[in-house]
Amino acid sequence: MKIIFLLIAVLLVWWILKTLRGNRKADARPTVQNMRACEYCGLHVPEEEAIQNQGRFYCCKEHAQGKPD
Repeated sequence: MKIIFLLIAVLLVWWILKTLRGNRKADARPTVQNMRACEYCGLHVPEEEAIQNQGRFYCCKEHAQGKPD
């Protein structure tokens, strides 16, 4: 009987610790991204998604080529 009680206590402690660790990971802050304004229309887009042409940033291929909307 003591062994069953000890096993249940250990499992309960393990489950509580696992739950608390999972909540800490969920509270992590999102990464910050640099934003760039399109030289054509002024729309701000993440730097990774921006189209770069001659050292300037654009929101799409059409604006990088100077085509109207």
